[in-house]
Amino acid sequence: MSLSDNVCTQVPKKDLFMIWSVVAPLLEKALDDTYNIMDIEEGIKKERFQLFISWNNGVESAVVTEIASYPRAKVLRYVLAGGSNLENWLDQIQQVIEKFAKKNNCTQVEVAGRKGWVKKLKGFKEKAVLLSKEI
Repeated sequence: MSLSDNVCTQVPKKDLFMIWSVVAPLLEKALDDTYNIMDIEEGIKKERFQLFISWNNGVESAVVTEIASYPRAKVLRYVLAGGSNLENWLDQIQQVIEKFAKKNNCTQVEVAGRKGWVKKLKGFKEKAVLLSKEI
């Protein structure tokens, strides 16, 4: 399969059961202490989260997003991303996610993640640093 055969799409919640066993391990690698994999699955089922995948002879990546409403903006936020062969799918899945965001009246897309994402995600600028402290 060539790069042009790569397919990126949102997974409808009704189809989650068909693909979850393949997607969950990709997402588990990106989890921190704020969610576990069951939280993510339940969030997708309840439509709090959205699941996007890239497919190229099998699932190559999975990205979970959520829509956040602030007083002055509706924002699509990347929650988790995992997979392999980043160069095969990142630009394409980003376009699919941004189209979904616009369709849902979001005016911004935001990502909180590792510093390396700054160089990988096109069109994004670093606005803040996320700090965390356990109490």
